[in-house]
Amino acid sequence: MIAGLTAVSFAGVANADAYTKAIRASCKQDYKRHCGDKTIGSKQLEVCMREKKSSLSQTCKSALKAAGYR
Repeated sequence: MIAGLTAVSFAGVANADAYTKAIRASCKQDYKRHCGDKTIGSKQLEVCMREKKSSLSQTCKSALKAAGYR
């Protein structure tokens, strides 16, 4: 049972890492343009990107949506 939970945990981490890479690649210019003064991975950055949502590129919006951000 523990082995199964561990496998699920690692799968979740792998997916999170893939999403993070996709978001970083897709939102790099948006981050620099709109929220460059915020620390990557911080709650402040998440708030900033939400506030600037209408100004983000479609590529960035798609990556955020795929990662579960609304």
